Amino acid sequence: MKINKLIIGFFVFLLLYSCNDFLTVQDEAGINPSIWDNEESSKLYLNNLYNSCLTPFYGEDVVSSLSSISDETADMTSTMLLGGLDASSVGLYSAGTYKTIRYINIGLEAMKSSTLPNDAKNRILGQLYFLRAWQHWKMVVLYGGVPYMKDYTTFTSDSTLINAKRNTTSQCIEYLIEDLDSAIIKLPKAWDKTEYARFTRAAAASMKGRILLFYASPQFNPDNNVTRWQDAYNANLYAKNLCVQDGYGLYPIVTSVTTTWPYGYDFNKIFTTKKSDGNNEILIVTPYAQDLKTMGYENSVCPGELTTASGPPTLCPSWDLVIAFPMKNGSPSFKTSSTPTEQVKNLNQFIGNGGDKTKFYLDRDPRFYATIAFNGGYYTLEGSSTRRQWMYSCPKKGGTTYYAENVTSERTSPTGFLCRKMVNPATLRVNYTRSYADWIEMRYAEVLLNLAECAFETGNTEVGYDCLKQIRERAGILPGTDGYYGLKSTTEMTPIELVINERRVELAFEGKRFYDLRRRNMYSNNLGSYINKLNGWKKSGSGFTFTLSQVKDTAIFLYPGKRDTISLANLYKYFTLTQKSTGPLVKSINYICVTDSIALKATNTGNYNFFGIPQNIITRSPAVKQTLGWQNGEFNPFQ
Repeated sequence: MKINKLIIGFFVFLLLYSCNDFLTVQDEAGINPSIWDNEESSKLYLNNLYNSCLTPFYGEDVVSSLSSISDETADMTSTMLLGGLDASSVGLYSAGTYKTIRYINIGLEAMKSSTLPNDAKNRILGQLYFLRAWQHWKMVVLYGGVPYMKDYTTFTSDSTLINAKRNTTSQCIEYLIEDLDSAIIKLPKAWDKTEYARFTRAAAASMKGRILLFYASPQFNPDNNVTRWQDAYNANLYAKNLCVQDGYGLYPIVTSVTTTWPYGYDFNKIFTTKKSDGNNEILIVTPYAQDLKTMGYENSVCPGELTTASGPPTLCPSWDLVIAFPMKNGSPSFKTSSTPTEQVKNLNQFIGNGGDKTKFYLDRDPRFYATIAFNGGYYTLEGSSTRRQWMYSCPKKGGTTYYAENVTSERTSPTGFLCRKMVNPATLRVNYTRSYADWIEMRYAEVLLNLAECAFETGNTEVGYDCLKQIRERAGILPGTDGYYGLKSTTEMTPIELVINERRVELAFEGKRFYDLRRRNMYSNNLGSYINKLNGWKKSGSGFTFTLSQVKDTAIFLYPGKRDTISLANLYKYFTLTQKSTGPLVKSINYICVTDSIALKATNTGNYNFFGIPQNIITRSPAVKQTLGWQNGEFNPFQ
């Protein structure tokens, strides 16, 4: 079996330095300078940097799981949701983060005297520039401006690091773009498939587009400077064109129609097909490899009856996410209330299928079925072609409750739904704790979504619609008589609402929703008249109970052999869907979001749009000023 060199090189390098861990070397003079005269040994150095910088499976944990601090799941245990966040809660601004940046800069300095041929030197430099930009951006998106370390510092330069002042946010953006422009010029358009996880020029261009989109968004751009939107549009259009030129595109997901999968499209093919196996949609990826680098995603999200996890499955989708998916004809399946303050979002939001909430699963966008596992639906795990997922309860004699599959209530989904995205149905349960699917940090679909949003903001409306049409066509949504795949089926939803909801659906559970909510100020501001803010709402996805209806003969549901004969089309006739309305899981969300610099100066209670610098950093480095909105804050993140 071929193992990609980025993984195997990392493990070889650890063996070589087992007696003197590279990332704790105090004197970089101990690093043999001759490694920079050989591309393969230079790559070994880079492999450690990739390992430090690449996003782990399921994304960076900023405070807790990214879905628990968004509206994708019903998790209400996050400190961030419950008002307990302080200036030290978000710790990515750390000595460890800057240590990695220091080693990136060591590489950039060393390459100045390298004897490598120019093409090889450029490949190394391009990766280093990309890594430096990405490592800084991960902090900028959380805190605003940070000290941007562009220069090489020796191990004796502690005073330089300690006394480094925060660059303004605008300066950081300038430096980020400089580094990524250098990466675009120097990186190749492709690597050998055994090194598929290394950055390409299209990946660098796409990251530049993402950064400029964020910088143009309301979180960073409260005055709506249109120049920023135009810069973001130009960057994302360039990225999209470069991706196409270099062979990237939307990976086809058409599949056979069967009794258990009658939809004709399987969205999860994107996540179960590695880039090395021909997945041309993947731009930035964290590689995993059998017996070398594995993770336990399936053990975390799969049904409790199949896993060794002690609690309920994680990433259980909220009702809000369930209804965000459009219908198969592309029309919206939901409509929020026009008066959201201090109300509970309820089942009446569902307007698809005539508003019959029991039919929520019928005639939906094919992506829905690859993302959401629902009661009675086929969830073909462990290679089974017929397995169905049952999550319902009914009273038994003596007043006890029977749960499907005899799983205790503590191990069932708290929402009534399970996440099936990125789950490989062929994986055996004995391997759930050592899966080796890759984590996709960026794919071509995001590039199209980034471009669409910028296009709508700059008046390039048809470009925006064209991007969304491509995504919906690939998803399997019907084109309609106008060829717009349902995008114009409601005049109430603005183009921005359309694209943000499309991001929510297409990128669900990919670690993007939390950042989208922040950058569009959606915690505290309505996105439009169709999609309302989250603050003041109670988490409607906090829990739903599927209960056997008395209308039909429900006795058959006590016998697996009989209940599995019920067709999906008729399933809704047997169940009622009831929203939980009491208990701690329905606490209102109340994010503290201060969205302009004037208001920011008037508060010191915290600001979730720009997190506080950890107190240990402030104590150690007096030149680093705390962010406005936090106690003793002086630094303006909008500058």
